[in-house]
Amino acid sequence: MENTEKFLDWLVGLDIAHYQTTTEVDYTPSGKSHFYLKGSQERFTSKEMMEIFNNSANNKTNENWQYAITENINWQKRHGKF
Repeated sequence: MENTEKFLDWLVGLDIAHYQTTTEVDYTPSGKSHFYLKGSQERFTSKEMMEIFNNSANNKTNENWQYAITENINWQKRHGKF
């Protein structure tokens, strides 16, 4: 339970955005929902977010997370958040 609370607090602290995915004619989502940092094009499933939080994500997910952080920082600068 404590780890769940830390995970949820971490998501809130990041001001993470999310949306429910839908299957389209040309798109089959990899999860029921996706999470993203504002200003970033990188999208992460619930499983990937938990892996990032637990430092157990694979190299590709970690690389995408680093891109997301960089894009989010740039977005925050453009919107006066820094």
